[in-house]
Amino acid sequence: MDFICPNSPFVWDGSTFSKCFDDMILDFATNMVTIFIILIIGITQRSPRQNQRINLMEKVFLHILPLVGACLSSVDVILLLKEKLHGEFVSYHEWLSSCSEFTVWTIIVLLSRCACFHCLFCHRILCFWWIIKPVMGILHQLVTFSSFEQVLKCLKEICLVLLDIMFGISINIIRVKRASSRRSSIEESLLSVDGDVEEDCNTDSGNNQSYWDLMAFKSIDSVMNRGVIKQLDFEDLLGLPTDMDPSTCHSKLLSCWQAQRSCNCTNPSLVRAICCAYGYPYICLGLLKVVNDSIGFAGPLLLNKLIKFLQQGSGHLDGYVLAIALGLTSIL
Repeated sequence: MDFICPNSPFVWDGSTFSKCFDDMILDFATNMVTIFIILIIGITQRSPRQNQRINLMEKVFLHILPLVGACLSSVDVILLLKEKLHGEFVSYHEWLSSCSEFTVWTIIVLLSRCACFHCLFCHRILCFWWIIKPVMGILHQLVTFSSFEQVLKCLKEICLVLLDIMFGISINIIRVKRASSRRSSIEESLLSVDGDVEEDCNTDSGNNQSYWDLMAFKSIDSVMNRGVIKQLDFEDLLGLPTDMDPSTCHSKLLSCWQAQRSCNCTNPSLVRAICCAYGYPYICLGLLKVVNDSIGFAGPLLLNKLIKFLQQGSGHLDGYVLAIALGLTSIL
């Protein structure tokens, strides 16, 4: 630690977290976890997958965004090299922080040429991690900026955080949309020919909508338009998604129950069958709820610090950082 963090406290500098702790934990460690998850998923996903055609929006999200992230993160490396060439001292924790961010985006750019790019980066573990990663990036911004170069660096870091958010949202939307299209293509041949066409239209859960329609909740517009004209009935409401349909839930729970009976014929457990059928989605929702509550607590704390800053009347740029962090917390 003396070698990595010379002339700097390891964790606390008396008033806030030290620069070494901020670079090593909130930036370097987060980037290394991202690289580790990508490598583990890449090693385990060895089953051959068919090449899938990608549209223009997916190319923008999955190819151009990582390239922009690699260019922005290379700015830090270039600035550190410039300081090193001018004879200034550069700590090793700054090198580790900048190079790890550049490595993450470079790996994504290189792996975007692979055939199984979608099944790698649209994996649910990586999708969930890319929701957590921007939170660590926002915490990384809560440092004191004392010069114009530091302000430019702050703006660059904010752009990287926004890229993390956009990339995380894009791969989650692509994963959900592709999973929905696979379910609809499999179940389409099982529909009866004499089914009610109007009923099938009412149960459309929005699989054929664009990404912007999904993010803007355009599927609810038809219900709102009918609600303006008349009182809504049960038939006017949107249909349930396929995975929430009662018949689908029954089949899933029945298969888990039969597995319990086959594994332990004397003492099958309905609780274990329910956990097997619905445990993973509730665990993901629970973790998302924890993150949501944590962000909810962060808002009043940041507002309290901003009010104290305004009362003190300091000339530092902490107020800008607190205001930007408060706005990003509301957006998250």
